[in-house]
Formats: sequence, structure tokens, C-alpha cells
Amino acid sequence: MKASFLKSPLFRKIAIGAFLLSLSYYGYTKFFGGPKKTESLSDDKSKFRVSEEIQKNHPFSIVYLEERAVEEDLQLPGTVSYDMNNVAKVGSRVNGRILSVFVKEGDRVKKGAPLASIQSVELGTTEANYLKARARLEALKVQADRAKELYEKKVTSAKEYEMSLMDYKSVKAEMETSRNALENLGLNDSEISNLEAGKYNSKNLFIRSPISGTVTVREAIIGQAVNARDNLFTVADLSVLWINLEVFEKDLNSLRKGNEAKVIPIGGTIDDAVKAVVSYVSDVIDPVKKTAEIRLEVRNANGRLRPGQSVTANVKGMVAENLRNKIKVIPMDSVHKIEGETFVFVKNMDASFSAKKVGLGKSYEDWVEILTGLDGNEAIVKDGSFVLKSEYLKL
Repeated sequence: MKASFLKSPLFRKIAIGAFLLSLSYYGYTKFFGGPKKTESLSDDKSKFRVSEEIQKNHPFSIVYLEERAVEEDLQLPGTVSYDMNNVAKVGSRVNGRILSVFVKEGDRVKKGAPLASIQSVELGTTEANYLKARARLEALKVQADRAKELYEKKVTSAKEYEMSLMDYKSVKAEMETSRNALENLGLNDSEISNLEAGKYNSKNLFIRSPISGTVTVREAIIGQAVNARDNLFTVADLSVLWINLEVFEKDLNSLRKGNEAKVIPIGGTIDDAVKAVVSYVSDVIDPVKKTAEIRLEVRNANGRLRPGQSVTANVKGMVAENLRNKIKVIPMDSVHKIEGETFVFVKNMDASFSAKKVGLGKSYEDWVEILTGLDGNEAIVKDGSFVLKSEYLKL
């Protein structure tokens, strides 16, 4: 029965089908290389290919070894201070005695907000002078208008009209001077209007904030006698601060206005660093300490820095221009650790990839220095290099 099956038409069809299938597989592997997968090439275990499908799903970007100038970081101790363009010492413009205080340290105030009120005899005298001049002016205006009318009717002489007009102008100047004195003593238009309506500000004169900010110092006490020399409050906008530093003469040439810096409070970590920028480099060197003052400007939106606080500032120096200070770097994302050693992946001319062991130097934020392993002509894979690492580990 077995012999008859081998001679049957069914067996011959099966045999012919198996032969054709074997021949097709041989041709496929011969001419198309078989199924596409990651494979190492020849005896070089670091050289391999990845399938077109993988490259399509994970596009690779190429970078090259880049020569960059070294930036010198200077670490300097410093002190936080007010931005002098946004701080105000506030006091009374007139002698008097404090009746009320409306704010305390830490309070935020708007420009024009009352900080305290005082009672002032000196202001009362100025107010009285203004009201007297104003009353006289009103009376003289009536006389001047009457004199003009009589002159036009030729009832009075031109000399009498001119004398009346001169008296009016003189008192008008006197009243304007008194009004200016009131403004200089701190009264605004609304308070002067109240005075003209009979309400004397000298009994309750407001000391107002000239800027918006935070009350950082309060010296005012109820009942305290004050004069124009007393500083009763300090109001500061703390959203922008200065960092005052001293740098040695030998390091001055590496610093320029606009250089970046990081400010770390004493006792803080790099995670507490606040970005700053050099806003001023002094042209004068202290003859004893051989240092010059530099200033950083920092935006303090989160309130992490406070005037008077001690800090450490890492200030980036000027980029060196001579070739001796230049180094070769690649992006940090291109570098991978494999079994305790450092590798990059490069794309070869034949579309294969190679894992190359490299020696690293210093790190600079997103860049790392390459000391050994690359000659500068390699096409280094950046984006997608993690995929190459995964495929390489499968070999």
C-alpha cells in the first residue's frame, strides 16, 4: 500500500509543491537577504544594521563633533540688595506729629496709598496763606473787572486801570506760590480742593507711598514728632533685585554686561538657583582689595531672595577666543552607558551603524566634551540613539 501511494498522482503533486516552495525560499534569501532584522556584520561586533521599518518608525537625526570655546564660570560671594530704581524712602515733607499709622512691615501697597497721617502747624500756616491769597484774589478780580469797565467808558484813567490790574496779577502770583508750597508739602489736587471747601489738611495730612511695592521698613510711631529729614518708611518693589558682588582684578576681563549667572542662597542647593544677568561692571578697582564691583539683576517673582541675604553666584565668563581654550563636544543625548562604558552610535557610509566607545571630559549643561574615540568626521546619531542602543543590546 505504501509503494502504491508513492506512485500515486497525489504524492507526485505533494513532492512537486515541496520542491517549488524550497526553490522559492532559496531565491528569496539569495536575492533579498531574508527577513529584515537587526544583525551584526562580519567579525566587527560593534557594527550592525537595523531594519527599514525601525528607521521609519524612529527617525534618526545626525550631529557631528563640534568645536566650542570654553566658558569660564566664576563663583563669587554676594549680597542681595534693593533695585535702587524701584525703592523709596518715605517721610513727611513738613514738621508735625504722627496721628495714625496704616501699614506694617510686609504689607503690599499701591502708588498713592496712605501710609500714615500727621498733624502739622507748619502746614496749617501754609494753608492759611493760600486761603488768604485766594480770597484777596477773588476781591481784586472784581475790582479789576470793574476798573476795566469804567476805563472803557472813559470814567477812570488808564493809570487807575493799570494799577488795579497790577494788584490783581501780584496777588494771583502770590496765590500760585502758596499752592505750589502746598503741593511741595505733599497735598494733591483733591486735598487742595477740600481745603478750598473749608477742610484743613493740616489736622490730618496723609503721607503717601510714591511707588507700588512692599513695606520693608517702618519707623513711624503714633505720637512721634517728625520733620522733613526723617525716613519713616521704606517701600520697595521686590520683584526685581540686585546682587552685589566683588570680583578680583585678574578676572575682570572675562566678564561683560549681559553675561548669565545663577544665584544660590547660602545653605541652598543648585535646585534653589535663580537665573540672573550681569547688569553692571564697575570701571573702578579698589586700590586696597584689588577688586571691582559687579552687579547682577535678578527677577524675584517667587520671592525666593530677600534684601540683605547672602548668596553665592556662579557667573559665566566671556567666551574664550583663542584656539587653545576650545574643546570638542557633542549633545549629551547622543551618549549612552553600556556595561559601565560610554558609547555613541555613528551611521556608516553603507547605511549600517557602529557603536563607538568614547572618553568624556567636562559637561556643559546639554553638551559634553569628547576626549577620545572620535576623529571628527563621524555622523553621530542623536535623536533615535536610544533605539540603536536597544537594538545593539540584542546582538
